[in-house]
Amino acid sequence: MRPSVRAGVVALDLAYMGINFSALTLFSILAPFIMRVTEVSSSTIQWGAIAYSAGIFLAFFVGHSKFSERRPAATVLMAAALASIPQFAIPAVPNMPYCWRASTLIGLRLMQGLVMMAVPILSGQVGKLFSSARPFALGVILSGIFVGGFIGSSLGPALTSMVGWRLTYVIFGLMMLTIGGAWVALTPRDTLPVSEGSVKEVPASRVWKEPFTWVWGFTFFPAIWIIFTLAPLISFIVEAEAPQAGTEASRVLEASYMFWSVVMGLVAYLVAKSSSGSRRGLFRSFASVQAFCFAASLAGALMLYLSKSLQTLMWSLILIGVIQGTAPTFWSMQSTAYRKEEVTKAGYALGLLANSAALIGPSLTLTLTPPGSPYLWVLVIGLAAAGLIITAASLKMKLPAEKVEIG
Repeated sequence: MRPSVRAGVVALDLAYMGINFSALTLFSILAPFIMRVTEVSSSTIQWGAIAYSAGIFLAFFVGHSKFSERRPAATVLMAAALASIPQFAIPAVPNMPYCWRASTLIGLRLMQGLVMMAVPILSGQVGKLFSSARPFALGVILSGIFVGGFIGSSLGPALTSMVGWRLTYVIFGLMMLTIGGAWVALTPRDTLPVSEGSVKEVPASRVWKEPFTWVWGFTFFPAIWIIFTLAPLISFIVEAEAPQAGTEASRVLEASYMFWSVVMGLVAYLVAKSSSGSRRGLFRSFASVQAFCFAASLAGALMLYLSKSLQTLMWSLILIGVIQGTAPTFWSMQSTAYRKEEVTKAGYALGLLANSAALIGPSLTLTLTPPGSPYLWVLVIGLAAAGLIITAASLKMKLPAEKVEIG
């Protein structure tokens, strides 16, 4: 396929992620406005962030269906449409009876996590178009999560000052629907993981019975726990230790996630180029870079635990942010380790296992180590170490596609 087509697909996928996630950051960025008019407490805002993370797990559970496998374009459009509904509904929450407001906000945030239904489709698309360059392309696309965070945190307040927070929410919702429609209209059908409606039927049990599915799925579990706990809660965590530094810490972490997503994807690509190009060679290259990301994040968490200065805090967050580099390596594996007819099912299976951390991680973290507790960083150290160990263990495993080729 022509390089211009590949580049166009990556750019469109990046725009999809960026625009959707720019809207999804508004809840935390505009929290003071929402709290004032809805009269909910700050704990509701925190639980809204946790509900969003739980929605991410739900996205993979819902996406693990025949519909998503057979209709990838429709799934991507549906993900954007479902996530946009709260953009129109949240501005109406102040008009509801007070007793319903907190639960409604939390429920709507849960729905917004469904946007992640699109990720296995985008990953399978990249797997079809690229080989050794898979993690680099995915790193660029997944950086859209944090590019969107930057856009939302900059454009959201600016628009709010001009048209108010309610209309700002609606504008971003319209943008989400627009990019969803544009993605479906502009994406070439031959770049999708499977042709619409033509996928060969593969029993889901075949993917789930593979030991590799369980081990590789859980390599990303610690990373998801860290990423989707720190991203929405870092401002609350840092404010408890260093008042007035929460916003700066949040921006540093978001920028770090964005930077390392692309850089570590590029590193994985360069490492893979020197490999044999076989499934095994690509797997070892991607897994080795993933292990390095966990090791770097572990070092950053140790720095933060041992030193409490504000400057060390910011540098440590940059180093902890390397953990986002595991995202492009992890998502490169569904097309590397599985046969093409298993790619979509494998993507949702791996995502369901990994993102179970989004379901339990933020709530357990807040319960076990509330903001201000030094044991939070002990937890991060333990999670990064666990990710490193599981990733190293996966290197000894046989890939599902290798078994088929040999058998």
